[in-house]
Amino acid sequence: MLSRRNWVLVAVALFLIASLAACAAPVAVPDRDIEISVDTALAAQEMLMAGMMMGGAELTESEFSSLLTVLMDQNSGEANPVDAIKVWFEPGNEVMAQVELVEGVLPETFGGNTLDLSGTLDVDGGQLKLMLDGASAGGFGVSGALLAPVSDQINAALAGLGAVPVDVETAEGSVSVGIGM
Repeated sequence: MLSRRNWVLVAVALFLIASLAACAAPVAVPDRDIEISVDTALAAQEMLMAGMMMGGAELTESEFSSLLTVLMDQNSGEANPVDAIKVWFEPGNEVMAQVELVEGVLPETFGGNTLDLSGTLDVDGGQLKLMLDGASAGGFGVSGALLAPVSDQINAALAGLGAVPVDVETAEGSVSVGIGM
């Protein structure tokens, strides 16, 4: 029979194992430069609106990142902890993102104010969705269920695009979105 002390040790060991199971290697983002601006976001929005008539649109990393950053800012209010979101596209609908946070969101021990994310883009229920499979900050990586709140926040911003995507395909440096009415 286990004593009370042994139960505590077993509980602590299980908690430690569960915590370590969520750890992963840090996400490495590409070194391609991405410029973010409101003008680029507006141009991307116009391209998507024209794409609704034409059946699709292709956006560069800068256009997509600018649009996502502006949408996140508009939909999150004054308490928005995000300065910018840079998104890199790779073949096979793979994406890497770097979320630049405002000063003080992450503890100083993380050595910076960025979250690096990796995942895939897909269309689900008529909405463009990002399914994260990895995240890191300051060399500390996580995976699994811990990423759900981050995915939800990004997907809420993507839902604000206004178009109804029917398919998505990425190439190095760009994303093509098939758009329906």
